[in-house]
Amino acid sequence: MRAIRILKLLGLVALCGSFHIAQAQSTIFVTRHADRYGTEPNPTLTPKGQEQACSLAQILSDANVKHIFTTELIRTQETAAPLAHKTKVVPVVVPQDNFDELIVKVRDSLKPNESILVVGHRASVPKIVHALTGKDVAPLGSDEYGRLIAITLMPDGSSSVVTLKYAFPPRLGKASASRTDKRSCIE
Repeated sequence: MRAIRILKLLGLVALCGSFHIAQAQSTIFVTRHADRYGTEPNPTLTPKGQEQACSLAQILSDANVKHIFTTELIRTQETAAPLAHKTKVVPVVVPQDNFDELIVKVRDSLKPNESILVVGHRASVPKIVHALTGKDVAPLGSDEYGRLIAITLMPDGSSSVVTLKYAFPPRLGKASASRTDKRSCIE
């Protein structure tokens, strides 16, 4: 009987220890900007891209995002804007050419039980994931928007990488749903 009580107590201690470790993790969400007009020089988001940005904000609204990083380009800032508005987090702009600076700023911003959003570009998303975890993710297609990489960094230095989707292409043969009014999800 005493042995069973000791085993139960050890199990509870182990569970509490696991809970503490899970509590101390940090999460970084990395995504490419939403759909934009053309490619250069600095296009804004299309109406579809604005809907994607609103979807991103909705998905991450309860994720305890305390820091947002974008590049200097309008499309990354517009992608982050709905979440920034919802969470009242002022995005930090890091020029896309300053990759190492971005990684340092993200690492310096990590706190247990908090999340970070990084909005980058097609080429930078896999590089960001690799720099933070040492793990590789598939390259993004030129017309791929809405892939969200969730990185969990554990206190022991290990990490996990999970890929999610928050924006889907329209179904073939059906007209895509679009907003009939000009209101944004920020209002």
